[in-house]
Amino acid sequence: MNKLGVLLLLCFFVSNLVLHAEFMDPAGSEKTAITNIDISQVVPLSKADHRDNPPVPNYSFNTYPTEIMTSYYDYMPGSYEGYPIQRQLAIGGGTYITWFGTATTTATRRQYYAYADASGNIGGNWGTISTYDLRQGYGGIAIHPATGDCFASWHENPTAANYGVTMCYDDYGLLGIPGFWSSVTFFPSPLPDEYIWPYVYVGPSPNGDGWIRLYNISKNYTHDAWDHPCEDPRIMYIDVENTVTADITTVLNVANWTTVNPMYYWRAKSCRPQSQAFAIDHSTPGHVAIVGYCSWLEGDLGDMPVDPGFYIFESFDYGTTWDTANLHGDGPQDFIYAVENIPQFTDNSGNIIDSIKVDSYGWHDTAQFDANGVAHLCYLQQYGYTDDTGAGYYFNHFLPQAEAVWDGVEWDWHNVPAFPGIDPWTGRDVPWEIVGPDTLLYVSVSYNKYPEDSEIFHQNCQRNAINKENNWMVQFWTDGTYVQLAEDGDPDYLEYATHPILYLSASSDNGQSWSEPIELSDIYNPLYDFSDQITVYQNMYNYIEPISDNVGRVHLMYYDDNSFGCFVRAGAGQDIGGQITYCSIDIEFPPVSVNPDPIQPIVSLSNYPNPFIASTTINFTAKNAYQHASVSVYNTRGQLIAKLDTQTSSQPSEGYATWNGKDLNGNDVANGIYLYKVEIDGSAKVQKMMLTR
Repeated sequence: MNKLGVLLLLCFFVSNLVLHAEFMDPAGSEKTAITNIDISQVVPLSKADHRDNPPVPNYSFNTYPTEIMTSYYDYMPGSYEGYPIQRQLAIGGGTYITWFGTATTTATRRQYYAYADASGNIGGNWGTISTYDLRQGYGGIAIHPATGDCFASWHENPTAANYGVTMCYDDYGLLGIPGFWSSVTFFPSPLPDEYIWPYVYVGPSPNGDGWIRLYNISKNYTHDAWDHPCEDPRIMYIDVENTVTADITTVLNVANWTTVNPMYYWRAKSCRPQSQAFAIDHSTPGHVAIVGYCSWLEGDLGDMPVDPGFYIFESFDYGTTWDTANLHGDGPQDFIYAVENIPQFTDNSGNIIDSIKVDSYGWHDTAQFDANGVAHLCYLQQYGYTDDTGAGYYFNHFLPQAEAVWDGVEWDWHNVPAFPGIDPWTGRDVPWEIVGPDTLLYVSVSYNKYPEDSEIFHQNCQRNAINKENNWMVQFWTDGTYVQLAEDGDPDYLEYATHPILYLSASSDNGQSWSEPIELSDIYNPLYDFSDQITVYQNMYNYIEPISDNVGRVHLMYYDDNSFGCFVRAGAGQDIGGQITYCSIDIEFPPVSVNPDPIQPIVSLSNYPNPFIASTTINFTAKNAYQHASVSVYNTRGQLIAKLDTQTSSQPSEGYATWNGKDLNGNDVANGIYLYKVEIDGSAKVQKMMLTR
């Protein structure tokens, strides 16, 4: 073969490698859907009689859905873990939006921008950012507060041998109008590592007032030694003056940026951060974090960086250093928690499952810090089980919106909104409950149900926004519950077979309670006709603008597909494009509910020592003198291990029990996580403890 032929073959290979990288397979997340549930008792979560959830908020459109362009690239037009919508809050008052798309079926994929003025009008203020025609995508943007200038970053392939991240800015401050984009600077990746999928943030700078720190975070798509994708993040940052006279051109000088790779060492252990949202704590100077979910792709190789599951890696000096002492996982088990199998679900062999495991399924989500420095990561939750071979299974009817919460000490998890059912083991809400002689199943499928998602994995890119001054939060996702019910043959939902719905849930108390969702793009929305739209791939601005004391505005972007299914990724649907669409809505946030204290006599619960070697004492305190108390120990599969004798302390409202690490038969149990359940006068509470002999 001549040299030209070899070169062309190499270019073709690299081009296809890059294309594959952008649709990277989620190694370690493969699970099998279980579809054998009896749907005769199914109720969609949105129609259920909910427990303590605030009602659907009142809302109105500030800007009605506005089509910007028709794009023939019908897959995830925005950033994966970033926010491709940003607002000029100090100067200009407009909204920048970025996405990637193709103007025709044969056009090169390009990075675009649009600018909606303070009244929400876009008009002709949109187009490609760069002046050259190269394959681009997955861009992120951020605003320089003092000038209103917009920083933009995306990835592209300028040569067959290199793929990397770009940076440029729109000089809005020059004339007070958008569209004056600078030349583009390319940030190459030192081979063999290739960093793509960038997103950008603006945060406080260690230089103090009058400065900002601009972050550009990208992910490494190069496979590790086991040929698994890794996606370890690269963080680049630069400090820029936040004045109207600031020299923004310094951003375009590659030498001015500092680069850190805080998780590069994970590659040697085949530990993949499948989601790695970046979050800035504006209440605590210097506090930033990477929050996400990770998997051990080759199992335990010894001295692993962090346990599988949720993690947060915190920096307290503006992202300059990352101490592994500030890397926190959610525990050694390969799931979040286990709940009782009240519906008596069976495995593929017809055997009743011992317990149901709750875990995350689906990546590329966002994270925010609230006013108290608590981190909130939104994600897609799943219910399932693992068989004796280690194979994972999930119930395709129970995939709700959720959030993982890290308060600096421990993790917690909330369904969004909460389900009516309560699990007796954990006290957590679950998507089923016994009503009379029946077990009702509450269906929630918080992704778009596109064929490309079900074939590979549920990649919905959940989004959250915050206003820490008012303790407001919003979660935004594409919901396929009604699509699932149409697939089940439910006659009430057949018209939704190709109509996912954009959902928003609001919180007025930093995520302690979530409202019933706004079904924004429902076919029967009284405020706008969505009946002819296929609304998918949602994105939002990360800040909720206060309009009044109880009204906040959120800015949204989505893809209105012209054919149900992702053509470019899986050949599903037709190659007829869809519309990049922008809108903004004003939400009336519900007042924080002040409910009378329920029957909950348990005030505190703890055990010491924890972890323990030989024995541990479980202490509990009730609100008043109690009549009856019991303490039981379960393993994480929900199986009863021991029943303990309780003793009353010096106060009639206090008691304790001691566990020696033995089961009901007096045998030593294995090391690991155990749950202890304290029941006092009809109320129960569960905590974790760890045995480490």
